[in-house]
Amino acid sequence: MKKTFFSLLWDSETYYQEWLRDKETRDKEFIYDLNLQYIYEEVRRLGGFGDRYDFRDIFLYSCAAGSTVAYRQRIMERLYENPELYEAALEAVSCISDSQSKLERVCGTKDELKKKIFFLHMLYEFLLRMAQVYSCLEKLISAEKLCALGISKAAEEITGQEAVERMEKLRSYLQLLQRITPDTIVMNKGENQICHSAVVWPEEEEKSGYMDRLMELVSFFLDDCSMPVKVYQDMDITCFDKKLQEYICRQQPEFPKETEMLYQAYRKFDFWPYIKLANELVFYLSCIRFRKEYEQEEFYFTVPKCQYGEESKVTAAYDMVLGINLFRKNKGCKAVPNDFRFDRDGRFFLLTGANQGGKTTFIRSIGLVQHLAQIGMFVPAKGAVVGMVRHIHTHFGRDDEAAAMVGRFEQELERMRKLLNDLRDGDMVLLNETFTSTQRMGAVILLGRLLKEFDRKHCVGGLVTHYHEIYDRLEEGSFYSLTAGVEEESGRMDRTFKIIRSDSGRQSYAKDIAVKCGVTYDQLVGVLKAAEEGGDLDVLF
Repeated sequence: MKKTFFSLLWDSETYYQEWLRDKETRDKEFIYDLNLQYIYEEVRRLGGFGDRYDFRDIFLYSCAAGSTVAYRQRIMERLYENPELYEAALEAVSCISDSQSKLERVCGTKDELKKKIFFLHMLYEFLLRMAQVYSCLEKLISAEKLCALGISKAAEEITGQEAVERMEKLRSYLQLLQRITPDTIVMNKGENQICHSAVVWPEEEEKSGYMDRLMELVSFFLDDCSMPVKVYQDMDITCFDKKLQEYICRQQPEFPKETEMLYQAYRKFDFWPYIKLANELVFYLSCIRFRKEYEQEEFYFTVPKCQYGEESKVTAAYDMVLGINLFRKNKGCKAVPNDFRFDRDGRFFLLTGANQGGKTTFIRSIGLVQHLAQIGMFVPAKGAVVGMVRHIHTHFGRDDEAAAMVGRFEQELERMRKLLNDLRDGDMVLLNETFTSTQRMGAVILLGRLLKEFDRKHCVGGLVTHYHEIYDRLEEGSFYSLTAGVEEESGRMDRTFKIIRSDSGRQSYAKDIAVKCGVTYDQLVGVLKAAEEGGDLDVLF
């Protein structure tokens, strides 16, 4: 019988399979350019769930289906707004994580009777805890019909009639074990209370005294004695454990047979759906912990409205990478926010202006808002309406070893060829200082042709560049101009880090940077003159 597909991350198995296929063929450059790995590590760190859970792929590869994004947003919002639901989800992850650890110990236990007793005890505790958790989850998420349906189906495994009968058999078995386990154990020991070879081999005496062995034993056979033992320590069978097994079997000769019968009946219990549930819940819980920690330092977020179409409008967005750096330095939310939009008055911008004026930070913030929105997460902005895209393509200029070996311009061309090959109608494209490694005129011509192709495919996005003349080569309508703001006072240029919609002014305000770096005007003139006389104008570009 085919099991019904259920996930807290995917509202449809079809969309899940499409995402899997798409993930395998994606160009990974956008992960590097947008610093997504850095953000993931921060979310995972603040989540605090350790190495067992890894939601890297869910975080790094977005969804193209709007219904999946909306599904995740509803679950994320309910967990964020409802403390009772949040705690229930947390308890579910804790219970499943504990059971995973115990299953690993079961697999590593060599003594068959010990393994079976411990498995049955672990299964009983798991079912008991999960029944309580599911009761709360089903009640609190009932407004999300698909989610509630899935939880009900999963809950049937632990709360249905068959589950009730299974629980009763396990409860009776464990009660029998408690009855036949002695309250006290009399053994050969000296006046110093050190256990002797009647129950512990002589070579073990230096490693473990009587009380230590007794505590290990009690933790194995349930916490039914007066010892304050709460944590099971998995060890190979010892003669001390074996003595107690022999005692119990003498008291109840049918005990091994009953243990075997129950173990065979329940040993194939399917834990995988619950492990999958925990992995998915960890994504939500980690994102929420991240948000709450940052909100305490006055960072702000919003749940975006995602829709199909080319129109997007985002207000007061800031770069999350910069935000993380500020958070870690205890500086609070001092990132300068900016608005951006894509609509019929302009789908693609050209951003020019002051060097070190926040252009790269701005274009990265656009990609991050789009990406975080399409994984179902809240975004670093005060308001956001986001048009869904299939893919985000990036091309950020960089210097690296591969570029040095192959030639930076050749590498840029290769990356751009791949981008164009993967490009689909309506995709987002973000270019940052592309083709700065070749002559200016050649770069202007190449970028002009690229932008016309992006326009033909109705792409949205932007280009950060110092090549002001590109804009003159484009037809009005789809493209518009942005500049990085500066304030001039007493001959000094102060960067405002505000990105405004206006003509470029054809300035990069590099003079003050040269002064800060100790380069004089006369030195610059000398370099330019020497280059001109030598016919080597490439040094300018």
